[in-house]
Amino acid sequence: MSKANITYDWENRMDRARTLMKENDIDALYVDAGANQYYFTGYSAYEGGWPVWLSAFVLPLEGEPGFILSEMHRDIMEHAETAISADAVTTYRDGDDPEPLLRELFEDRGIENGTIGIADDAWFGDGELIRNVVPKTDVVSAQHIFERLRMVKDDTEIEHIRRANEIAAEAHAAAAECIEEGRAEYEAAMDITEAMLAAGSDNMGLGGVFRDLRQRTFEEGDIVDVDMGPQYEHYATDCARNVFVGEPDPEHRRAYEVCSECLNATMDMVEPGVTAHEVHTFAEEYMNDEGYDQPWKIGHGIGLMGGHEAPQVQQGDETVLEPGMVFVIDPGIFVEGQGQDTPIHIEDPVVVTKDGCENLHPYTHDVITV
Repeated sequence: MSKANITYDWENRMDRARTLMKENDIDALYVDAGANQYYFTGYSAYEGGWPVWLSAFVLPLEGEPGFILSEMHRDIMEHAETAISADAVTTYRDGDDPEPLLRELFEDRGIENGTIGIADDAWFGDGELIRNVVPKTDVVSAQHIFERLRMVKDDTEIEHIRRANEIAAEAHAAAAECIEEGRAEYEAAMDITEAMLAAGSDNMGLGGVFRDLRQRTFEEGDIVDVDMGPQYEHYATDCARNVFVGEPDPEHRRAYEVCSECLNATMDMVEPGVTAHEVHTFAEEYMNDEGYDQPWKIGHGIGLMGGHEAPQVQQGDETVLEPGMVFVIDPGIFVEGQGQDTPIHIEDPVVVTKDGCENLHPYTHDVITV
């Protein structure tokens, strides 16, 4: 097992976590597989909690962290660049009872009483397992700590997300070339994914109309939602464009143009000190003033391993924007098409700067017809 990937300051991440733990009277973090685990260690076991897997990184307020994994995951970890030394890893064999090992891991770090924090999306079985092995502890949500740590990106994280967007721009260009009347959706999906991977993506992050691949062929009048989230060094983007098969209906063209105008106007009001609620309200009112309903939250944070993360750029989220926060702006509407509700939207990620924000996705907002 190699020692710490030099790309990130792992010790700083743990130190910052411990500062927040102390402020919130939390004695240890129990970090299950997924983005939070990777954030602290440079490695994540397969996602899925107990009793499928027990894959937990334990960060005590004081003392050395520990990691408990199945032997299979430990073997995979051997080939990863991680922030964890080999002697900090405890393993169990699939089918064995891991409770004694987990109990020993906690007790060796003095965690027999006190409070243990877990993420909101941790499996119920993990919480029950902790309560069984250290019954005198309280298990509480530490979601606010994980969100606070990951919400503001450092320069390296921002550059990884920027690179993911450059990859996405190449994949969007491929979509404009491979979508055409009479071609099957799955064939276009293959071409877009190939372009994404050839450009350097870590994953096959293609969604939108391609989320459920079909034998259906594109027809004139289709509005194709090309929503994607390629990753670079585990950091993901989330961005979208529409491709119109044939000349779009004038109302659909206008809706797409309004989405672009709304996104640009919203970017102009984003700056440190503004709240996520205010960003959503501005964009929603802009769409309403143009005669459109904005049916979903205007945005959400992005970062490690895809998915939505804090801040949620929606009504009621009073998170104050700071430099280094990265989130998407996604104005749009639903129209009936292709046998389902189809979004017309433009989605771009932005990073908050010291005096405004920067759009990280370089692909055009022009109406794309094929």
